[in-house]
Amino acid sequence: MLLKAFLVVFCVPILASMILNVIYPKPPSDHGKGTMFDLIATRYDFINRALALNLDIGWRKTLISQVTSNGALYEGGGDSVVKILDLATGTADVAILMAKEYNNNNSKKKNPLSILGVDPSSQMLAVGRTKVAKEKLVEQIQLDLGDARNLKELPSDEFHAATMSFGIRNVPEKEQCLCEIHRVLQKENNGKGATLGILEFSEPPPDSGFMGFHARLFIRYVVPVVGAVLSGAPREYMHLQNSIKEFPSP
Repeated sequence: MLLKAFLVVFCVPILASMILNVIYPKPPSDHGKGTMFDLIATRYDFINRALALNLDIGWRKTLISQVTSNGALYEGGGDSVVKILDLATGTADVAILMAKEYNNNNSKKKNPLSILGVDPSSQMLAVGRTKVAKEKLVEQIQLDLGDARNLKELPSDEFHAATMSFGIRNVPEKEQCLCEIHRVLQKENNGKGATLGILEFSEPPPDSGFMGFHARLFIRYVVPVVGAVLSGAPREYMHLQNSIKEFPSP
């Protein structure tokens, strides 16, 4: 029984992944741009939950807690607006979770909140805007088309915090992106600088033991096959697998 389960979970995806690599050429390293995500936008959330075993929501909540210091960022009194930038916002998962956390914070000292989500995929943003409207958060969340490498429309020293989830590995010019984020973040806020939180996948290193070995198998073979089947876009999920593989481990 265990042998059959192993064959189904790993051997079949490995064989299928090898076939995909023969049929479809390896996507270029800059394949992860807006037009790629346009092709998978309508199924992106469902596939994300499936591939991450529904753990990704908890990861995003942890990111938000870290960036906002468990909600302390919202507090300060007065009418000044707390501005947060969510890059690679995609379908606005982080922005929506953050706005909900803010609305559930009953502190009388909290300031108004404004979240700007930026993404290069118009179709991902369209899905995100529908979700934002459904949650009745349009007064707190704005979604704009843009490139994290060139935030020329945004003024310097503007935001109290920034987040980026599962996006930095798809940016070829990572240093340029980080420089732009640094430019738009406030350099000093109540005696301290703004916070940047990045949530990202990477493969476990070779010395990570039994669990790391199986995690690498999952990322390299299960992710592209399941993603291809569920999305109908094999090259796109081959790229996502390659970008995780090539992104440095912590």
